[in-house]
Amino acid sequence: MSSALGPNHISWRHLKTLFSSDLCLEKIVNVTNAYINLEVWPFHFKTANTVIIPKPNKESYSTPKSFHPIVLLNTTGKLIEKVISNHLQFHIVDNGFLNPNQLGSIRQRSTTDAGIYLTYLIRAGWLKQCHTSIIAFDIAQFFPSLNHSFLFTCLKKAGLNTNVMGFFDSYHTGHSTSYSWNQFSSPYFNINVGVGQDSALSPILFAIYLALIIKTFKKRIKNLKESIPTDILSFVDNSLLISQEKSYALSSSFLLCSYNIMSKILLDSGLIIEHSKTELFHFPRARHPPNPSIDLLSVGGPVIFPKPIWQYLGFFFDHKLNFHYHMHYYATKCLFTLSTIKMLGNSSRGLLPIQKQLLYRTCVLPIALYGFQLWFFKGAPTIRNMTELKKMQ
Repeated sequence: MSSALGPNHISWRHLKTLFSSDLCLEKIVNVTNAYINLEVWPFHFKTANTVIIPKPNKESYSTPKSFHPIVLLNTTGKLIEKVISNHLQFHIVDNGFLNPNQLGSIRQRSTTDAGIYLTYLIRAGWLKQCHTSIIAFDIAQFFPSLNHSFLFTCLKKAGLNTNVMGFFDSYHTGHSTSYSWNQFSSPYFNINVGVGQDSALSPILFAIYLALIIKTFKKRIKNLKESIPTDILSFVDNSLLISQEKSYALSSSFLLCSYNIMSKILLDSGLIIEHSKTELFHFPRARHPPNPSIDLLSVGGPVIFPKPIWQYLGFFFDHKLNFHYHMHYYATKCLFTLSTIKMLGNSSRGLLPIQKQLLYRTCVLPIALYGFQLWFFKGAPTIRNMTELKKMQ
C-alpha cells in the first residue's frame, strides 16, 4: 500500500513490517480497545496536513471547486480507524440498521451490484408493462458538511453502547489542520464540522448518517394521504429516486414530490442537493415513447431534460438497456491502452511477450469487461457488444 506520509512520517510499509510480529499486533488491538473503553481519541491523531491540489483541465481556477484537498493523517491513527471501522460495519449490518438499497462504503456492495439491481428493476418493470423513470441527484460537499449533532443521533439509533458513543464524541472534537500550497504552509486551524474524507471511518459514518435519512424519507412518503410508490437507491453521495408507472404524468409527479421531500429532509440534516447535477432518465418499453422533462423550480433547481445516454457509476445506460454505447466507449478506451503498451517494448528490447500478456490481463481486460454482468446473460442480444470486444484482441 502506497500513500503520502502524514504528520508522523510513518509509511504503511513500516507498519506492515512492525505488525508482522504477533506481539506488536496484540499491542495495537489492546490500544484500540483502551481508546474505546476510555472514550478518548488522542490529540496527535486529530492533527492533519491538507495539501491543496488543482484539478486538471479546468477552464478557470478562481473557485474552490477547481481544487482538490488531500488530507494527510497520522498513519498509525488511520490503522486504528480501519480496525474500528471494520467492527462498526459488522455491527450495523448485523443489526439491520442499514437500508438494503444502500450500496457503496460497505463491504460486498459494489458498483456492479448497484448496476445489476438497477437493470433487474427496469426489466422487471417492463414485464409489468411499466416504464421506469429515474431522478439522479448528488449531495453537495457531503463529508465536510456532516452535522455532528445529527450524526450523534444516528449513532445512538444504530444501537451503539455508551463507550462507543463517548469515543465518537471525543473523535469529532478538537481537530486541526494546516493548509499547504506549493511551498506555502499555513498555521493550524480548528475544524469543528464534517468528517475527514480521507479518514477510514468516514465511509461507515456516512452510511450510518444516510441510513437514518432514508428511513425518514420512506416513513414520510408512506404517511402521505396517498402513498407514493417511489424507490430509492444510494451509492455513497450519489442517489436515485425510482418510479415505475404506466403513465409518464404519474411517474413525473411522484418523482417531483419525492425529490421535494428528500430535499427538505437533507436540508434539516445539514445537507443540500446540488441541483445543477441532477439528471433525469426514462426507460420506456414502447418503441416511440414520449420523453418528458421535469421542472424543479419549486425547490430552486432547473428544468431537467432526459439525455439519450445516461452515465451512472461508470455504466452508460441507453433507453433499451442494449449497452451498445457502453461497450463502444470501453472498447475504444482499451484500444488507446493497447497502443501505449506497444511502446513499452519490441522484439529486441523492452518488455518480454509474457510480461505484455500479464499487463494485458491486469490492465486491459478489467476495463473491457467492466459492467459485462449488466448485458451478458442468457437470452440477451450480445452479438453487437461481442463484436466491439473483438476489436481489442
